[in-house]
Amino acid sequence: KKRRRRPKPSTLGAHSSSTCGFNPKSTTTLLNASRARNRPPGSQACKEHGDMNMNMENIAAAEEVMATNPIDNQDADVYNTPLQIAGVFIIIVASISGMGLSYVFGWIKSKGAMREGGSSEWIFGIALELLKGCGLGVIICTSLIHLIGEAYLPFEESGMADTYEQWPMVFAMIGMFIMAILEFFHHRFEARARLADEEEDKPTRPGDKEMGTSLETYGNPVQSSYRAMDMPSIQAKEPPKIDKGIMAKQRNAMLVEGSILIHSVLIGFDLGLQTEKNWITLIIAISFHQFFEGFAVGQIVLDAQFGFWKKVAMISFYSLTTSVGICIGIGTYLGNGGDSGETQSVLITIGVIDAICGGLLLFAGMSVFWTEWYVNNHEHHVADSLFQPAIGFVGVAMGMAIMAVIGIWA
Repeated sequence: KKRRRRPKPSTLGAHSSSTCGFNPKSTTTLLNASRARNRPPGSQACKEHGDMNMNMENIAAAEEVMATNPIDNQDADVYNTPLQIAGVFIIIVASISGMGLSYVFGWIKSKGAMREGGSSEWIFGIALELLKGCGLGVIICTSLIHLIGEAYLPFEESGMADTYEQWPMVFAMIGMFIMAILEFFHHRFEARARLADEEEDKPTRPGDKEMGTSLETYGNPVQSSYRAMDMPSIQAKEPPKIDKGIMAKQRNAMLVEGSILIHSVLIGFDLGLQTEKNWITLIIAISFHQFFEGFAVGQIVLDAQFGFWKKVAMISFYSLTTSVGICIGIGTYLGNGGDSGETQSVLITIGVIDAICGGLLLFAGMSVFWTEWYVNNHEHHVADSLFQPAIGFVGVAMGMAIMAVIGIWA
């Protein structure tokens, strides 16, 4: 997203009667003064009045150009509220389409709808691998260009960049540090829980387990045979054990979506403040942005193996947050009479949030998903062909390139 600075009021017309229309800072004035010094003394008085009139005409022409030129002139553009309201629904459709396409691919894969061993299954597998890599590239590029990179502008506009220019990198490192700490403690708890489970499975003394089983069978053979019967309606079932790896994937998926949700609110807020000329370009770019980012989030959610209702909740949150930001931007613009309301504290907050979320996404994309899906994937290492991982890496490059191009406008 691009935050446009509001231009300062023009000072070309701020000339006073005491100087007979001269503007000391005007290039035209300096040029006329230089010419006047080079004239003969007798012609000084007769040319002075003509020089002043020429300067007045130049100033009037410059003001006319400024009034008619839409570049850097917010007054020449208008704020279109109906278009902004339409943008709310356009973004919702783009977001649902991205995540929905990812869910459709996952559903086809889980149902085995493709004929096994056929060309359709091969094509589907290649398309899924390509889109999966594309989603990962979108996540990495979003963290670097659309979050950390765009955090520089709020710090510049707030004045914090005057003291230190690399504040976005500082807060991005804080986000990466937080993500690393969370990963460390998760793996630590997982390892210690596995050790505890192994200790519980071990018998206290050699032969205790066998002895207890034989005594129980000898003392009450009827009860032993009764317990051996398969009666699921009577016997108590053990609670299902949750795979620790799935828990890690679910936690990472929630962190990634949380970071993207905050980012989505901010870009929606910025879109809600734009005038009609800027809005048309941004709505196209942000729609593509939401589509590809939604597909990436959908791939991560599918890999985490959430239940049905959790998937519905995650697609709903992702699809609505950007539109909520647009509504906040519309309310802010109309409530402040055309002022964006971006004070120094608000700009600093936006910059800090963008940079921290960018650090979280960058660590998750590079150290978790890219490493697990491709770099440290054992199946790819032992495979006879490098075709599948190559398709994945090509998809990552495509995702990065797509989001980098979209970053030109949004």
